[in-house]
Amino acid sequence: MSEQGITETEGTRELKRVLGLKDLILYGIAMMVPIAPVAIYGSVTMVTQGHMALAYILAMIAMAFTGYSFGQMAGAFPKAGSTYVYTRRGLNQYLGLLSGWTILLDYVLMPIMSFIILAIFASTLFPAVSYWVWILGAIIIVTFVNLRGVTSLAKMTTALVIFMFAVLIYFVVSAVIGLSNGVGEGTLFSLSPFYKAETFQFSAILAGTAIACFSFLGFDAISTLAEETKDPAKNISVAIIIALVVVGFLFVLQAYLAQLIWPDFTTFPNLDSAFYFVAGEVGGQTLSVFLTLAIMIAGLANALDAQAGCSRLLYGMGKDGVIPQKIFAYVHPKTQIPVINILLLAVAAVIGATQSLETIISMINFGALFAFVMVNLAVIGHYYFKEKRRGLKNTIRYLVVPAIGAVVCLLLWFSLSPLSKTAGFIWLAVGIIYTAVTTNFFRKPLPELRETRI
Repeated sequence: MSEQGITETEGTRELKRVLGLKDLILYGIAMMVPIAPVAIYGSVTMVTQGHMALAYILAMIAMAFTGYSFGQMAGAFPKAGSTYVYTRRGLNQYLGLLSGWTILLDYVLMPIMSFIILAIFASTLFPAVSYWVWILGAIIIVTFVNLRGVTSLAKMTTALVIFMFAVLIYFVVSAVIGLSNGVGEGTLFSLSPFYKAETFQFSAILAGTAIACFSFLGFDAISTLAEETKDPAKNISVAIIIALVVVGFLFVLQAYLAQLIWPDFTTFPNLDSAFYFVAGEVGGQTLSVFLTLAIMIAGLANALDAQAGCSRLLYGMGKDGVIPQKIFAYVHPKTQIPVINILLLAVAAVIGATQSLETIISMINFGALFAFVMVNLAVIGHYYFKEKRRGLKNTIRYLVVPAIGAVVCLLLWFSLSPLSKTAGFIWLAVGIIYTAVTTNFFRKPLPELRETRI
């Protein structure tokens, strides 16, 4: 968004279908941060007991089934582009609102996650400055910028992606040279990042895979371009799967090399910034600094857009009567900025920053995986039951494949940490109770969000 002020949409217009498969793939890759494993390497490699590369392969496969379902729903509803609308139309209004409610949790947590990642790596690079100085400083800067309505730093997407790819290439080259010269396991080829008999536990792999799914969040943004895409029913699904495979390969490569460089995952000086030390082993302080700068810049840019985007989403929900209008639909009379929403999100960030990165990511995955289950089921509901697309081919396309996607996401959902599930279920309960009260225990029709990306 170039401006943070709220403006009304006037009428509806048809967009020209100009985007091809290549455009969609590049967009999807950009939306999934190429160096995402850097931020969660320590937590996932500990949870999986040194099998993060395997966890990424499983996560990529799991997301591919769901990506297919997003493509199918984008073909049916090209103007929607949201889990809320897909679930509402494919299943029913109640599950639609529940799906949207869980994704709202992600919108609230995304800026918190960005602040935590930024602070973790910044305090590792500058140990004299405490973690909380970075947290509070970043929150103040981001909140101030969004209150002023300044153009978001995340608009430098192209430059940021190029910088991240440059750092990634720097790491891969350094890793190859280092391993060839005897660093770590001293080899470029080993099965240990995928299977170690002494530490392999399937339950641990599933738990790590559930966390690793976080790195792929953003692929669903491709579906929001359906209205501008040539043959969206086909190209959206194909683009999502190709983008997932490309980015998945990069994720697996980073995890694979990191495990070979630092085989004993129990010896990191700081588990949260483990990749910082991995990079230092093969690239010295220079690579560690570049890597940290990339994470900090990406974190700041993502926090700016995440906070601004969530404030606008809350505004839309308030305006449509889903949540209290007097609070969430308020905009400053001069700047037309939802200042109350931005300030509430800043307070939430301070509170949320007391939690670990792993906990926040697991809670984000709680909302995402639940919504993904709903989208997979929506494909079955819309195509197989409502449109009665039957026969062998259609049964595979509209029943078997999305059913596999739903089961896999549900399995990963139940593999999340007990704390994240408890917090997630409390959030769900609040949504259900609030909806019941505001609709006179479901006697009144549910309010419908007119324009949403949840």
